[in-house]
Amino acid sequence: MKKIIVLLALAVVGISCSDDSNLPDGSFGDTPRVVGFLKTTQNVPFFEDEGVVLKEFPFDVLGTGDGAPYNEDITLTYAVNSSSTAVAGLEYDWVNTSSTVTIPAGQSFGLLPLNINTGNFNPTAKTSLVLDITAVDKEGFVISNQNKQVTINFIGCLSLLEGMYTVVVTRGDGATVTRPNENVSYQDVNYFRTTTSGLYTVAQLAPPAPYAGYNFTDICGDISVESQNLGGAYSNLLRGLSTTGEDGEVLNANQFKVTYEITFAAGNQTYTGVYTRAN
Repeated sequence: MKKIIVLLALAVVGISCSDDSNLPDGSFGDTPRVVGFLKTTQNVPFFEDEGVVLKEFPFDVLGTGDGAPYNEDITLTYAVNSSSTAVAGLEYDWVNTSSTVTIPAGQSFGLLPLNINTGNFNPTAKTSLVLDITAVDKEGFVISNQNKQVTINFIGCLSLLEGMYTVVVTRGDGATVTRPNENVSYQDVNYFRTTTSGLYTVAQLAPPAPYAGYNFTDICGDISVESQNLGGAYSNLLRGLSTTGEDGEVLNANQFKVTYEITFAAGNQTYTGVYTRAN
């Protein structure tokens, strides 16, 4: 099976590489300069009162046409989206109230500073500050449609999902496998890795563990699966399906559920895993 997956990946790479070779000479310099957020989600976790902590969040130049640094300051204007649940003066305070960020000349990003009030986080639910870039002051610059918004999550709930589980995985076509001794390992704060993925065993996805599993994040009971390579080695992608970043949920103190997709040339497959903590 490994050879099949690798051959499919090489075929995809071959197709992808051919696209850029057809671009006419000089076309890169005619493309617009693009601004936006390189990371559209930023998580700020604090689980105890550490006082006021200064955090800075980047506004990025994602492309400059010919790739050369821009030699003038770029000023971006932003607005708080109505979907925000975090409150200024509670979870955070503005360092400045101009609603603008400057990307200095020759630099690829500018920083928005916020004072984070670590003692005011909700201990059972995340709150979010959602910002939209609304304007850029330089002619020839455009705002990325896909990267014009950033969500800053204030997380006061510490996830405790690390441990041993029995997992029942169901593929979209109904095929099911049950695996005991599934180790969900701690990678970082509220960030974990499973032992296996899909219907594959550890032995089927070489190199062996810990690569056979997948990474996921638990934020106050909402589970999200980032886009990642299958088994940590193949070009097939394993990724969550939700556009809101909620690919699963913590059902109770001993059980959680995750749904994700693995991409294949013959057609993508979805998988749902229900993890029950071992006694």
